Amino acid sequence: MNFKAKVFVRLRENVSDAAGNAVKANVHRVCDMKEPSKLRLGKCIDIEFEAPDEDHANRELAKASDLLFANTVVEDWECELKEVIE
Repeated sequence: MNFKAKVFVRLRENVSDAAGNAVKANVHRVCDMKEPSKLRLGKCIDIEFEAPDEDHANRELAKASDLLFANTVVEDWECELKEVIE
Protein backbone atom coordinates (compact mmCIF):
# COMPACT_ATOMS: atom_id res chain seq x y z
CA MET A 1 0.00 0.00 0.00
CA ASN A 2 1.19 3.52 -0.77
CA PHE A 3 0.79 6.31 1.75
CA LYS A 4 1.25 10.05 1.77
CA ALA A 5 1.76 11.90 5.04
CA LYS A 6 2.32 15.38 6.36
CA VAL A 7 4.07 15.77 9.69
CA PHE A 8 3.70 19.13 11.40
CA VAL A 9 6.41 19.98 13.92
CA ARG A 10 6.07 22.93 16.29
CA LEU A 11 7.94 24.23 19.29
CA ARG A 12 6.21 23.48 22.55
CA GLU A 13 4.13 26.33 23.92
CA ASN A 14 6.56 27.05 26.79
CA VAL A 15 9.62 27.23 24.48
CA SER A 16 10.64 30.66 23.20
CA ASP A 17 10.43 31.00 19.41
CA ALA A 18 13.13 33.55 18.51
CA ALA A 19 12.56 33.22 14.74
CA GLY A 20 8.79 33.52 15.17
CA ASN A 21 9.24 36.61 17.35
CA ALA A 22 11.43 38.24 14.68
CA VAL A 23 8.85 37.58 11.97
CA LYS A 24 6.03 38.78 14.25
CA ALA A 25 7.84 42.05 14.94
CA ASN A 26 8.35 42.74 11.22
CA VAL A 27 5.27 41.38 9.46
CA HIS A 28 3.74 44.87 9.33
CA ARG A 29 6.70 46.04 7.21
CA VAL A 30 5.89 43.76 4.29
CA CYS A 31 2.10 43.70 4.34
CA ASP A 32 -0.84 45.76 5.51
CA MET A 33 -1.27 43.86 8.77
CA LYS A 34 -0.92 45.05 12.31
CA GLU A 35 1.50 43.07 14.43
CA PRO A 36 -0.17 39.73 15.18
CA SER A 37 -0.86 38.87 18.79
CA LYS A 38 0.83 35.48 18.26
CA LEU A 39 3.10 34.08 15.57
CA ARG A 40 5.11 30.88 15.86
CA LEU A 41 7.06 29.13 13.14
CA GLY A 42 7.17 25.39 12.56
CA LYS A 43 7.95 22.93 9.83
CA CYS A 44 5.93 20.62 7.64
CA ILE A 45 7.43 17.39 6.33
CA ASP A 46 5.83 15.74 3.29
CA ILE A 47 6.62 12.07 2.93
CA GLU A 48 5.44 9.32 0.59
CA PHE A 49 6.18 5.69 1.46
CA GLU A 50 4.98 2.11 1.23
CA ALA A 51 3.73 -0.01 4.10
CA PRO A 52 1.80 -3.27 4.34
CA ASP A 53 -1.20 -1.62 6.07
CA GLU A 54 -2.34 1.59 7.76
CA ASP A 55 -1.48 0.47 11.31
CA HIS A 56 2.08 -0.31 10.26
CA ALA A 57 2.31 3.03 8.40
CA ASN A 58 1.15 4.92 11.51
CA ARG A 59 3.62 3.12 13.77
CA GLU A 60 6.57 3.74 11.46
CA LEU A 61 5.57 7.37 10.88
CA ALA A 62 5.40 7.91 14.64
CA LYS A 63 8.83 6.32 15.07
CA ALA A 64 10.36 8.52 12.35
CA SER A 65 8.70 11.62 13.81
CA ASP A 66 9.98 10.90 17.32
CA LEU A 67 13.51 9.98 16.26
CA LEU A 68 14.19 12.06 13.13
CA PHE A 69 11.70 14.80 12.35
CA ALA A 70 11.20 16.43 15.76
CA ASN A 71 13.40 17.22 18.73
CA THR A 72 10.94 15.83 21.26
CA VAL A 73 12.63 17.68 24.12
CA VAL A 74 11.31 21.02 22.83
CA GLU A 75 8.98 20.14 19.92
CA ASP A 76 5.63 18.43 19.47
CA TRP A 77 4.43 16.85 16.26
CA GLU A 78 1.20 15.70 14.70
CA CYS A 79 0.55 14.03 11.38
CA GLU A 80 -2.01 13.42 8.67
CA LEU A 81 -1.80 10.08 6.87
CA LYS A 82 -3.66 9.15 3.69
CA GLU A 83 -3.60 6.07 1.56
CA VAL A 84 -2.74 6.82 -2.06
CA ILE A 85 -4.87 4.84 -4.46
CA GLU A 86 -3.40 4.70 -7.93
